Amino acid sequence: MIRRGQTVIDFAIGAGVFIIAVGIVFMFVPSLFEPFSTAAGSSPIVADRTADHLTGTMLVADPATPSVLSAACTASFFSGEEIEDADCGFDPTTDTTELLGVGDRNVNVTIRALEDSPSTGPAETHTVDGTDYRLTRGTDGPQSDVSTASRVVLIEDSRYRLVLKVW
Repeated sequence: MIRRGQTVIDFAIGAGVFIIAVGIVFMFVPSLFEPFSTAAGSSPIVADRTADHLTGTMLVADPATPSVLSAACTASFFSGEEIEDADCGFDPTTDTTELLGVGDRNVNVTIRALEDSPSTGPAETHTVDGTDYRLTRGTDGPQSDVSTASRVVLIEDSRYRLVLKVW
């Protein structure tokens, strides 16, 4: 019986597999932290939490049914004026960034038709007590370096898409 040690080919294959494995780890690990790193001026976490706040507590008719928005509070928020018989719990005349608590960032909130993509399509209008309200609020922003969050919402049995942009 002949016993032999490790040959050069065995060593080369083992070293090659080790180098490839280390390379894959170094390529994969940074992508684990990618959702938490942000470019200057954008913040996906701020956009997502602000959209949750709007559709979960601020504009809802009943906090037990998130994403079912109160037509009066929604119209009040987007018009920036008090609407009679709307008990919304916020002052719609307050500046948008201060009202949403996003600090020194710019923000735009728009409600669009559900079939429109989140980044395109005109703002919808909604009628409350015989008055039409255009459902957009905030400043128009740049086309790049913008964090966007969208939610499907229900206003008076009609489905829409709420799109929030932060930059």
